[in-house]
Amino acid sequence: MLSIQTVEHIVIAIIAFLVLFNAYLSFNTIKNDTINVILKNWAYNKYFFLTFVWGVLGGHFFLGSYKPVFGSNWWLPVVLVIVIILLLIVIGKRLDRSFILKRRYQLLLLISGVFYGHFFWSQRHIPEILFPWE
Repeated sequence: MLSIQTVEHIVIAIIAFLVLFNAYLSFNTIKNDTINVILKNWAYNKYFFLTFVWGVLGGHFFLGSYKPVFGSNWWLPVVLVIVIILLLIVIGKRLDRSFILKRRYQLLLLISGVFYGHFFWSQRHIPEILFPWE
C-alpha cells in the first residue's frame, strides 16, 4: 500500500511534468502543438466526451456533497460514469470526421459533468472507503 505522501509526490511530479512539457512545446518551432491545443481540438471533434470527463473530474475533486445520492454504494457512480463515457465514445466514433461540436453543447457537457461529479460521484460524503479485501 502506498502512503499518502508517496501519492502526493506522484501527483505533484505528474503535474510538474505536464506544465514543463507544455512550456517546452510552446517554445519550439512547431505551431499549435501544445497539450492545451491538442486537447481542445480533440474535444471539438470525435472526442467530445473529454469535455464531460473534465467536468466530472472537476466536480469530483473540487466540489462535494455530504449526502450521497446512491447511499453507501460507492462503486455505483464509478460504474455509471464509465458506462456514460463509453456511450459518448461510441457516439463519437459514428460521427463524420469533419464534425465540429458547437460551443454551447460543449458547455452543456461540461456543466452536466460537473453536476455528475458533484452530486453523484462526490469526494466528500464518504470519509473512508473500506474495501472488502482489506
